[in-house]
Amino acid sequence: MKKYIYQDWFIGKRKMQSEEDTLWYYSHLYKPRYNPNFGDIETQKKAHKFLKTCTSSEEWAKFAYEHGLEFYVCKMNENRVESYLHHDIVKDIVISFLDEDKDIYMYYVFRPQENGKYFLIGIKFWEWTENKKTDKDYKKIWAYTFETNGNVQVIEWKKGAEEECVWTSKRPLNVESNWEERPEFGDWESFFTLKRWEKGELDEAFKDKGMDLVFKDK
Repeated sequence: MKKYIYQDWFIGKRKMQSEEDTLWYYSHLYKPRYNPNFGDIETQKKAHKFLKTCTSSEEWAKFAYEHGLEFYVCKMNENRVESYLHHDIVKDIVISFLDEDKDIYMYYVFRPQENGKYFLIGIKFWEWTENKKTDKDYKKIWAYTFETNGNVQVIEWKKGAEEECVWTSKRPLNVESNWEERPEFGDWESFFTLKRWEKGELDEAFKDKGMDLVFKDK
């Protein structure tokens, strides 16, 4: 089994699309109706032409990465999708981490910056109930927003609460671990890193014990 499979992840059905369905999706997405949300017109024309002879989802992903278009990369753990990368229509890279029920329990959002690198601008994290059966069985949801200058905002939703709790850093925090170099195609491992921060770097932001999973092991 390959470590990375370049087929789309179907969120609604919690499964990886087949290679055939993946190519079908993009051949219809980049039909000559040219939507400004999917890149400039000339790039869409190139994509439409390329997809006429494209024979594999990996071949499409490589083309899409070079031209700033949409694609998915599923990271495998034996026969299970452990997490997946989505290069979306605004050129962000979103890394979604899956639990044993194939639900997303956390995701990272990286945005390209003027220096050519990517910066982790946001995290969303769910704390589930012990008897979770559906994606609505959560206790709390946290959303973290990072700025390159070190400003951090945390929003906490408690299920059933009338108001959300908002925390904003009073001083710039150390966000060096939020940066990623733009990789060569296929060199995705650094983006899939779950444990990103040393303990102490962002203690003020990660106050809840559930976020221990993002800290590196000593």
